[in-house]
Formats: sequence, C-alpha cells, structure tokens
Amino acid sequence: MSWLVLALVAFSGVTCHAQSKPNFVLFLVDDLGIGDIGCFGNKTIKTPNVDRLAAEGARLDHNLAPESVCTPSRAAFVTGRYPIRSGLASNPDQHRMFLYLSAPGGLPQNETTFAEVLQDVGYSTAMVGKWHLGLNDKKSDDYHFHPMRHGFQHFYGLPLTNLRECEIGGSNLVELVFPRLRGNLMYSLLFASLTGILCCSFGLISKRSAIMLCLLAGLGFAGLRLLMKLRTHGTCILMRDYEIVEQPVLLENLTARFTDYAIDFIEQNQQKPFVLFMSYAKVHTALFTTKPFEGHSVHGRYGDNVEEMDWSVGEIMKALDKLGLKKNTFAYFTSDQGPHLEESLYGEYQGGWRGIYTGGKGQSWEGGIRVPTVVSWPARIPKGISISEPTNSLDVFPTIAHIAGAPIPNDRIIDGKDLMPLLTQQQKVSPHEFMFHYCAKEIHAVRYRPRDGKTTWKAHFKTPKWIDGTQVCYGLCLCYEGFSVDQNPPLLYDITTDPTESHPLDPNDKVYKKVLQSINKAVDDHTRSIDEVPNQLDNNNWWRGGFSGVQPCCNPPFCSCSEDGKTKHYPEV
Repeated sequence: MSWLVLALVAFSGVTCHAQSKPNFVLFLVDDLGIGDIGCFGNKTIKTPNVDRLAAEGARLDHNLAPESVCTPSRAAFVTGRYPIRSGLASNPDQHRMFLYLSAPGGLPQNETTFAEVLQDVGYSTAMVGKWHLGLNDKKSDDYHFHPMRHGFQHFYGLPLTNLRECEIGGSNLVELVFPRLRGNLMYSLLFASLTGILCCSFGLISKRSAIMLCLLAGLGFAGLRLLMKLRTHGTCILMRDYEIVEQPVLLENLTARFTDYAIDFIEQNQQKPFVLFMSYAKVHTALFTTKPFEGHSVHGRYGDNVEEMDWSVGEIMKALDKLGLKKNTFAYFTSDQGPHLEESLYGEYQGGWRGIYTGGKGQSWEGGIRVPTVVSWPARIPKGISISEPTNSLDVFPTIAHIAGAPIPNDRIIDGKDLMPLLTQQQKVSPHEFMFHYCAKEIHAVRYRPRDGKTTWKAHFKTPKWIDGTQVCYGLCLCYEGFSVDQNPPLLYDITTDPTESHPLDPNDKVYKKVLQSINKAVDDHTRSIDEVPNQLDNNNWWRGGFSGVQPCCNPPFCSCSEDGKTKHYPEV
C-alpha cells in the first residue's frame, strides 16, 4: 500500500510540474497599424478582445517590428535574429519579400526557431496562418522551407501569403507595385497597332504585315494578362501539414477555419505545454470577411477585417479560459509591420492607420515599424501596465525560451532580448541599447537608448523618396537606388519627446555630435558581426511559373482542389 501511495505522489508531482510550464499563444497580424486598435487610441474600430488582453497585462507602446515588410520581419520574429543573418535581407535592387511560390528560397534549415527549442523541452508546437518564409528548394514537393521543417509539428495555413489576386475577381499585386502597368500595356498595344496601320498606309509594310503586327501586340497583351491570372492558382494555396488541401484558396471563411484549427489544437494538447503561433492572413489585402462582418464597422472593408480578426483573438482566449489554461498562458499580440498606406481599390482606402507617426509599411519611419503590441500572462505579468521603453519583436524568441527553460543556441548571435525583467517591472530600462532598422541589406536608421536618462534617439541615414506632398511611394517604398534619399548629415531625433519625427536636431549641436558618435560606433560593431550567407531573395524570386520546377500543385495538371469549408466557430455578431 505504501508503494502505491508513493507512486501516486510521484505521479502527482510529475503532473503538476508538467502543468506548471506555461503555454504560449503568439498572435501575429499582417499590416496592422498602431492606430487601428482601441487600447492604442482608436475610438471607432471595435477591438474589445485585444483591448482586454492589454487590460489584463502590458501594453508595449514602443515596440518595433524587425523590418518594415513581411518576409524579413517574420524571419526575425521566429529566429530572434536580424534577417540579414539568415539571408532574408535582399540586395537593395531586389524584392524584399517572396512574391511567388514558384521561387526557390526560404528560411534556411540551419536557422533555429522558437518552435524548435520549445519542442526540445517537451512542448507541442503548431503554426496556423501565413508563413511567407519559403516552401520548396529543388522540387515541387521537397518542402525544404516548410514550417514543419522548422520545429512546428502541425501546420494549417498559407505557405506564401494572402494576395489581391486570391480574391475572386481580385486585382493583381504586380499592378500595385507598378500601378501604371495596365495603362502602359494598353498604350503599347495601341501604339503598335497605329504603327502598323501608318506603315501600311505609307507603303512601308504590306497589309498582311500590319495585320500580323496588330495580332502579335494583342496576343502579347492577352498572354501577359493570362499569366497574371494563372498566378492565382500558383500562389493562393492552403496546406494542412504537407498536403495541399485547397488551390486556389477560398478566402471568405478562412479566418473562421484558422480559428477552428487553433482551438482544436489547444483542446487536444491541454494536458501538456504547447506553443501556438497564430499568424493571421489579415489585414493584408485581399480584404475578406465572413458574412456577419460585412459592413460591421464604420471603416469599410478594412475595419470589418480588423474587427473579425479581433473576434478570432477572443474565441481563442475564451477557449483557453474555458479549459482553465488562461492564467498560465503567455499571450503576445503584435503586427509584422506598419500599415500599407498605398493600398486602395476603386477609390476605397484599404490600408490601416499609423496614428501620430510618420510613414508606413516599407519605411523606417516610425509609422512603418512601430506596431501595436500587448502581452498578457496573468500568473506573472501585472495587470494594466504600459511600457514606453523600446522593445522589438525580435525579443519573442529569447523571452519565451527563457520562460520555458529552453537552451538558446550558443553558436550564433541572437539579437533579441529577454523581456521578462521589463514586463515584471524588475527593470525600468530597455534591454536594447541599439536597434538597427534595415531596408533590405542597408541600415536606414538606428535607435539608441543610453543606459542612463530617459531619452531614446533615432538617426536616419537614408529615407524613402516620397511622392511630393505625401508620405507614400508608388505601390510601396523601395530600397533601390533612386528610390531613397541619402541623409548626409544623418537626421537625428529625440524620439521620446518627438515621436512624430518632426524636429531633427541641429547637426552643429554638441549633443548631436556626441550621440552620432555613439551610433556610428554601434553601426561599425554591428556590421562586423554580420557573416556573409547565401541570399535567399535573389532574382530567382521573380515568378517563373511551372518552369521553375518548384511550383506546388494539387491534382496536376489542373492544380485545383478544395476542402470542406464547414466551421465550428462562426461569427455571431
């Protein structure tokens, strides 16, 4: 009998120990502006669930995205390292993100993610939603860069991203980046046709040649439009683990399906610690919602999308609460970068709001990288606090690794910092002395938080070349030569008292010179720490269709399949 009692006590101890490990739920939204959320000052878009997270924990008022566009920012989020270290910072004249699934490249397997280190200490791991860190390398089904090759035991989501053309009847991403493309093609077609007619009229070519010229111009235009349409089938796919379950993806109830999967994962793993990476396809265009959220907000389709995203956050947190897991769950909510100010469709603005800040997505101004972030862990983090010290989404990896007791790789530089001393108010100063804001491989700005005082400085070495009278570029601000402006001397701001970056310091000021001296030294030290690695975003990034050999396809050659779209959790509003 005594042996039975001892065994029960031992078993009870093991169970309590397992249950004492916190769970992690990481919410990452796409292109959400800091001015879109109620607890950050928005009075007209309803976000009660994110607001509740903030009330139950900490609001990070000065949290920065690691980069101002999707792919590099997400690489940094999962690895805790600046994307230049993993080859996901492009050359300045290249695209900064993956635009097509037919392009080889992605997050290298020698990079370590938070999912891998947590799995090593007994955590169940799942990723739901947008990945955008590559898929295939050599073949259409090698899945070399798939989330499940990076520590996630389960995956349900988009291996690329949500794009305009994923919506039925949607427009094309290429036309966002090159807004004059369709018009230029039409003018080229018209010019070629008129040239043929005039040359024929003056006897320079035969009538037959003129007709052939017009036909070739028309076929060229039609062929290009067809390729753009085919891109929908090539890029808009939904996967469950390694299986393509929908091609092209049907968007309307996608957030509800993601929410279902996330809650199922929580319920199935309630007896052991888990990490859920909930990476929304919202609020990137195409903007989509279920029927109950259509017209739900006063801010058109964009506002509807924000409110449906908030609904999903609420459903997941309710599921945790119902299972008695909420108190010991570390929940982190943020955006991958600032709002896309250039987004519009048929005259309707479809981007987010950057609040008081300058610039937006694609830029190193505050509006492009200062993101709405809240953290809740009722067991450890005080309720209702606001933290104005600079933090970064790079910090997620080391923070949750330290909480879980997972060893961090010591064979590489981890740029993120453990935030728990700051979140528990044991420390009052940011763990970051310097942060480097990249545009592709170039440092465009640097943030400096001295170890004393309360001031945070920010220096801009390069800034985007805006359209006159605006804070936007055509389609998206780029890093190419000619698309950015060298600031010599650099612009220096006291970002603490001048968060709008409106009043640069005089370069002749003694303070300016002293601060720039510290920043320049930090840039030199940081640059020396960067090892040369293969560029995953080289020119192969441009779409090559099925000819690349890595284009994923279900039911070839049709590349068409769909899954049962029924959901258990459907909005009732």
